[in-house]
Amino acid sequence: MRAVLAGGLATLCLVAVPSIAAAHGSTQTHGHTAKLAELRGVTASYTSGPGEPWTTRVVDLAGISCIEDPDGRGGMGIHFVDVGNLTDGEVDRLAPEALIYEPGPDGSLGLVAVEYLVFAEAWDAAHARPPILYGQRFARVSAGNRYGLPDFYELHVWHEKANRNGTFNDWNPGVHCN
Repeated sequence: MRAVLAGGLATLCLVAVPSIAAAHGSTQTHGHTAKLAELRGVTASYTSGPGEPWTTRVVDLAGISCIEDPDGRGGMGIHFVDVGNLTDGEVDRLAPEALIYEPGPDGSLGLVAVEYLVFAEAWDAAHARPPILYGQRFARVSAGNRYGLPDFYELHVWHEKANRNGTFNDWNPGVHCN
């Protein structure tokens, strides 16, 4: 159950609809440079692969673990989730729910981004508005998604690999799965 839940949620976030991706297209990192550097410090020991607590590899209902946009807007990569953090109903800037990796040609992994995720029911029970980090409002992904998850909120942050579409855009054209 734990792996399915984590897999569904993380995968859901990866295949967000185009309108959600467009909402995160901001290239503005002005004012966030120090915060992104602090995030890099938190994830520094995970740049070449996940470890505790990000140990659950996300796989969608079709068995796909490395996410690329079928419409060609880019990729996200392979997500590893901290299940405890995912299910706590909160968002913490220095404790992202997922670390995202791009696979190398030799099978190595390179950290490219993080993703913040929270189930909408838990968040909405305690908050009047969707979560916001780095001045960015989280996108809401509805139930009935390819991950089999209930509604949730998500935000990608490309803190390790530049994204020409913006630091907070879901899809990065510079990320590839093969």
